Amino acid sequence: MGLVLVIERHDVDRGTTTVHARNGALLGEFTLPAPLDAALVDDARAYPGVTPIVPIDPSQPIWRDVPVVTVRAMPATPATANA
Repeated sequence: MGLVLVIERHDVDRGTTTVHARNGALLGEFTLPAPLDAALVDDARAYPGVTPIVPIDPSQPIWRDVPVVTVRAMPATPATANA
């Protein structure tokens, strides 16, 4: 499972989150405009992307802080006996 989480956007236009099937086909797109907006993506079936960001005011700094975190199950391991 993948988590796409907006921490902060400053002076950003666009930066649209995209979701693609494993074969590359676009499944959907949406904007996460506010801090703590999030999307969950099933990494086994799809992967996230983003369009380029564009400044609203070119004289201002621009950023889009969005970590993408992937969580996967650990493979099972045999239990070890205590000696």
